[in-house]
Amino acid sequence: MIPATITITVLGIQLPLTLTTSIPFQEHTDCPGACPEDRLHETPLEVEGIFTQPGVPVLGVAGLELVEGILVKVILRTTITVTRPIVVDKDGHKCDLVPNRCQPFTTPPTVTFPAPPNGNGNGVGGPTP
Repeated sequence: MIPATITITVLGIQLPLTLTTSIPFQEHTDCPGACPEDRLHETPLEVEGIFTQPGVPVLGVAGLELVEGILVKVILRTTITVTRPIVVDKDGHKCDLVPNRCQPFTTPPTVTFPAPPNGNGNGVGGPTP
């Protein structure tokens, strides 16, 4: 959630209406070089910059411009540490415990979820016992 303060302006006049809220967002952190079975540790996200674009005006009632939307871009920063188990042989060479860890899959992985209780979607919408 990103904290936000929204001030309403009509015809260039700021109204005494200000809203304080939080804007939900979905994040994705790309981590090139990390492979399956690696352990990742990500520090909490920190706001590095916030950029706002004024609303996109559209013609409204009686020729008045109304705001249809506002664009907000938030730049977040984090640090990711990737670790993987290795062993050191008698000559001091580091060896990965899973040598093919970073090889691409030849087929997509299959995930099987457990069956819901009673086999009918947890009792919602299923037959009555």
